Amino acid sequence: MRKLLLWLVMVIVMVALILGGTAAFLYSRTGEDSLPQEAVTFGDVTLEPNGWDWVVPVLGDSVNKTYQSLTNLTVQKLGTFTDAVPQLVLPAWVTRAEITITAPDGTSWSAGVEDCNTYTYTQNGDYDIVVTAYHQENEPPADAQGWYAYHASYTMQLTPTVTLSTERATQGSVVAIMLSGILDGEPSLETDLGSVWFRKTTSGYMGYIPVTYNAESGAHVMTLTCGSLTQEVTLTVSKTEYGNAAVEADEETGGAEEFRNAIWPLYTTGEGEKLWSGAFQRPSAGAVTLSYGVVQMVDGQRNGQATGLTYAADPGETITAPQSGKVVFAGTLTLTGGTVVIDHGCGVKSYLYGLQTVTAEQGQSVSTGDAVGTAGEEHDLIYELRIGNKSVDPDQAILGSSGLQYRESE
Repeated sequence: MRKLLLWLVMVIVMVALILGGTAAFLYSRTGEDSLPQEAVTFGDVTLEPNGWDWVVPVLGDSVNKTYQSLTNLTVQKLGTFTDAVPQLVLPAWVTRAEITITAPDGTSWSAGVEDCNTYTYTQNGDYDIVVTAYHQENEPPADAQGWYAYHASYTMQLTPTVTLSTERATQGSVVAIMLSGILDGEPSLETDLGSVWFRKTTSGYMGYIPVTYNAESGAHVMTLTCGSLTQEVTLTVSKTEYGNAAVEADEETGGAEEFRNAIWPLYTTGEGEKLWSGAFQRPSAGAVTLSYGVVQMVDGQRNGQATGLTYAADPGETITAPQSGKVVFAGTLTLTGGTVVIDHGCGVKSYLYGLQTVTAEQGQSVSTGDAVGTAGEEHDLIYELRIGNKSVDPDQAILGSSGLQYRESE
């Protein structure tokens, strides 16, 4: 019995020595290369940590190695930014972050990972940025857990710049206008082409100018105002040859006032945020029987121009949302039959007329390709795309060549 006990004690001692030796070996081999290596950058400059606290697993969750450096007063000088708003890039290892930017007037702004690049600069001068980047997991950690701290100063000297997606546009197109730099107000654009909504971007603002089918050809001088900035911008419009198409005279069904009361108020209201992404989609698989802008002729006489696309949709075909957005009208009107209006934000809306049944509901959020109703035989299926009250060619948005797709990541 004594021998057995002695043997057991020896085994336990040997196991302890082996485990201890293994732990010691692994501990000695666990170096700073076990910490996250990919750098945090700001304005394409690598930020240098001025403090950290990391725990690295050595042997499961039993043995850990700690790397610490108390946060010090070192402030990294990044220089002056004159061309673009600096962007903070957080590597994939960052699971959480705390960001604070202090402006020249002493005001502070704080954010996390999701909104770290949404700060709007309203003045030139000297700024401070403090970042704490964490890597933390709820499960038993398999890698280093902890944080790096960064503190940097920089100077902003940005002159506002105005950029058009194109300086020459054809009738039926959309032109994006981008305003970037240090801005001390919200922009507005005075133009005879139509109403322009602006949305905030990482570097300033983006707006969308409608150039409808009958916009006057030639140079259009627009006045952009944003706080203390007033600048004239010229857009040259060229004429599009749309051609003619013989159509049958519309039956007098009435309902004009009902249509005006239901649809016209939508021209001046809507979501301020951009809800679409990428190219638009055809609402129907049917062939286009009447293209945008085509002059409609009834018995040889001009009878207006097409403000949208007319589709030869098969009766019963499911009609789908051309892009993501919010349904702001869903119902049946005497003049247009089943009608669905989708707000894509920034003044951009899709108008679907001529549905047999409407399955979408007002207030519903839809994604590209979601069913909104079915086609019938009583009305033609018409798809209009408008910015405010001005129609533009849906085909360009469907092809992805519209100003609506200009620098979408901004």
